[in-house]
Amino acid sequence: TSRGYSESKLQNDVVGELKAAGLDLDEEVLLGSGYRIDALVKIGDERKVAVEVDGPSHFMQRQPAGSTTLKHRQVARLDRIEVVSVSYWEWDELRNSETKQHYLREKLGWGEKAIK
Repeated sequence: TSRGYSESKLQNDVVGELKAAGLDLDEEVLLGSGYRIDALVKIGDERKVAVEVDGPSHFMQRQPAGSTTLKHRQVARLDRIEVVSVSYWEWDELRNSETKQHYLREKLGWGEKAIK
């Protein structure tokens, strides 16, 4: 990957913060469409959100690569699961656990009070 970036370290960090925020999730989930997603977050009784941790290989000049766009669209349509992308450059700007968890809550459209 570019700049020696470790996508697995990035993914582990994001998943760790999702767990620290008290979210119920499964990692590396194989969906009916045949796609594997980084994390499937369960919010409440009915809402499920696929969290895709997208490192440098998923982008070309900060625009999603075609394969990444296709995967997100097909998961949304075929598996009927909302997809949220966490890009490496946005994540890198977050300096501590508190700001990372706030970012994830915003991405997931879920308030702080509901998660705690």
